[in-house]
Amino acid sequence: MPQSDLFGLEMLWKLESANLADKADAMMLFVHWFLVRNGFRNVGVGDDKTLNNAVDQSELLPEGWNGNNKSYALRYIMNNELYILHGTLSNDTMIVNLLQAQSLQVSNAAFNLDKTITSFNDSSLTNAVVSIDDQITRLQTELIKPLCEGGSKSSSTQTLISSSPSPAQVNAVPAAGPRRIEVLRPSGLLLPFGGVGRGDLNPLGGFVGGGGGGGMLMDPMNMRPGRADPFLPGARIDPMGPFPPRVQRPNPNPDHLPPPGYDDMFM
Repeated sequence: MPQSDLFGLEMLWKLESANLADKADAMMLFVHWFLVRNGFRNVGVGDDKTLNNAVDQSELLPEGWNGNNKSYALRYIMNNELYILHGTLSNDTMIVNLLQAQSLQVSNAAFNLDKTITSFNDSSLTNAVVSIDDQITRLQTELIKPLCEGGSKSSSTQTLISSSPSPAQVNAVPAAGPRRIEVLRPSGLLLPFGGVGRGDLNPLGGFVGGGGGGGMLMDPMNMRPGRADPFLPGARIDPMGPFPPRVQRPNPNPDHLPPPGYDDMFM
């Protein structure tokens, strides 16, 4: 970052150097300067979320801002919106939060004091802050940008997709495609052997359900188009029912027992 962006830092450091008690105070002074440099104005201490437009706005730190050097709370205003800066010391780490009071969006950044601030009683804050350009970049990207350029890092927006179809989808004409052919069955006829393998389970497949025939090994009712005889040739069965007369078959009749010694090779 160009050195011109550090305008006002030395003056603020000179004004508050006598009030600094430790590195935590120096860190919060540095954050305050950065906010003021970006258009924020201080309107007092505390975490009250109500905004009084009659309060004085200042570039300086308010009286008593570091009364508790373990926890800091400062109020700022920018573009008629109230922001609250919190600083909390945890071991050697300063956790800085910036809250937008109206939307309750919050951003945060954490700094190790020993690695960020070399000394709180140095004659110049630019020398007291380690790699000051890098620290300014962190404050910009982690503290300011989430609130002022795209919302909070700690909150996310979820897009809810309605499961109900839109009117355009309801009235849409379905795209052309292969048409499904429905098989019509006689009304009132129950098919207890539906599904895959019906032909293997339904002995009446030749009459009921249409197509496929029965699943019996020797189907006596092989009613297929073009057959004059509804029975298998040589079937060993005498079906009963309203069927045409049996065709006279030549001897030997397969229903008769074989003669004695039929399978004796020496006869």
